Amino acid sequence: MFIYDDNVLTENDFIELHKKIKKLKFSFISQAVEPGDKGYHFINDILDRKGNKSKDYSYFKSVLVSILKKHNIKLSKVHRIAINYTFNNGYVKEVPLHLDHDFPHKQIIFYLNTSTGNTEIPFYNKIITPKENTAILFDNIEHKHYFPEKGIRAVCVFTFV
Repeated sequence: MFIYDDNVLTENDFIELHKKIKKLKFSFISQAVEPGDKGYHFINDILDRKGNKSKDYSYFKSVLVSILKKHNIKLSKVHRIAINYTFNNGYVKEVPLHLDHDFPHKQIIFYLNTSTGNTEIPFYNKIITPKENTAILFDNIEHKHYFPEKGIRAVCVFTFV
């Protein structure tokens, strides 16, 4: 499965999402995929890998549900929701190919802004340039992203079944 949706939310819903994100606090992370990979970025875990939920979990889950409903996909379980801000950190240009979990899942990368810092999914022979209010949905497939040449690459990542 690979779906490209370049108009994920209505304009009003997208504005509301950005208002919500502006109120979030972000942690500085020193790795993107593997320890020591120097993939420095900022993150807000709405639902972390251990199952801890932030106070904003219900709102972001509703965003996920609306995206899935639009594409006639049923939701059984949410594994993770995170907002990632990456930038040219001067150390690395890309993260290694990776899976977000070591168990079967589906994934959405929802681009919150237009930027450089493409996402590459070799299995589907896809290279996606981040475009505001665009999302890609795909199965448990190795993927990677490039850090933007300048500015910020902002995404919301959902993993689920």
